[in-house]
Amino acid sequence: MADRRKKRKKGFGLIIFLLLILLMGGGLFFVANHYLSKINRVQEVVPVSEDFETEENEGLDEMAPEDVEWGEIAPLMDDDLLNILLVGQDRRPGEGRQRSDTMIVCSINAKTKKIAMISFLRDLYVQIPGHSDNRLNAAYVFGGFPLLKDTLKTNFGITVDGCFEVDFNGFTALIDEINGVDISLTAAEARVVGGGTVEGENHLNGELALRYARIRKIDSDFQRTNRQRKVLLACYEKVKRSSLKDMLSLLDQSLPYLTTDMSNTQIYAIMTKLFSLFGKVEINTYHIPPDGTYTNVYIRGMAVLYPDLKAIRDILADQYMPF
Repeated sequence: MADRRKKRKKGFGLIIFLLLILLMGGGLFFVANHYLSKINRVQEVVPVSEDFETEENEGLDEMAPEDVEWGEIAPLMDDDLLNILLVGQDRRPGEGRQRSDTMIVCSINAKTKKIAMISFLRDLYVQIPGHSDNRLNAAYVFGGFPLLKDTLKTNFGITVDGCFEVDFNGFTALIDEINGVDISLTAAEARVVGGGTVEGENHLNGELALRYARIRKIDSDFQRTNRQRKVLLACYEKVKRSSLKDMLSLLDQSLPYLTTDMSNTQIYAIMTKLFSLFGKVEINTYHIPPDGTYTNVYIRGMAVLYPDLKAIRDILADQYMPF
């Protein structure tokens, strides 16, 4: 399973999750340029030479790159969906673009009033257009939003309409701004989180919520993404009961941490769709790859998840996307 892979530097993009909540909560108040001007815009994307993050093989079956078979993946017919890609990265001050640590597609269907939040694990072995096959998280550092969007479409058939990216420097302050979140912890999670937490329901401040959302060592990256989505849903429940004053205060703190490839016009369109959904939406969360659709292998010096792309694409179309 995924927990057999070597642990690497971890990051967390929950601030962009909070943006989705804020967009749903604030609605048309966001049209003011005062707020939109706080969001950073993507500058010219400078390509980076490809490389491979290698590690020792810890007992996985080895696979030769030439033995990989991909097949052709049909695009999803998702014209009724608004697909927003949320990217989180562990970027330190003064550093350039890093590998994407968190990748979540938020697929929104205003007609059915459903949202699917789909985490794509960073260790997926995929085709990266114009590059060698590699981990999914490499696409972002090699070519930014454009290459990551192309990679998702090539491998999974998903057309991404727009992207938001963030590092996690402001996460603690944002959780504290909403006075923390209530999360149920297992005994093992409580030992890692510390801070007086116990097995069962806990009220987590920003620092403790960040510790929780970054846990990986007790199980796997699959469970880490599950924890991130639990925090998101807890934030949604908290924010949707907030006053307009509190929402606007949260906006002031969160938007400067964001970078997007979307224009003001495109963001206005999102706001219009989300405004009617606030408080009435059904949110479902998933991870890719699903159980039974991947194999743990060692390839190009990397321990990766080799996916059955056709099976995953069919699950996306039939079960996960909010048609």
